[in-house]
Amino acid sequence: MKLVKLIGYRSMALCSQNDIAQVLGVSYPTYNAKENGKNAFTDKEKKIIRDFLSERLGRKFTIDELFF
Repeated sequence: MKLVKLIGYRSMALCSQNDIAQVLGVSYPTYNAKENGKNAFTDKEKKIIRDFLSERLGRKFTIDELFF
């Protein structure tokens, strides 16, 4: 299942999938597969993305807001 909320907030932050892949230290194809629901994000990756988007957008997000 595609992570529509994550995609929306990533777009609002003006970040590409490649930008977030670099933040996580993974390849673009790996991140793309996770964002499109083919593979799962680890809890650690979810926290990194949450913290990054929270800082970038100036709003504190919960993991549930982004991933569920």
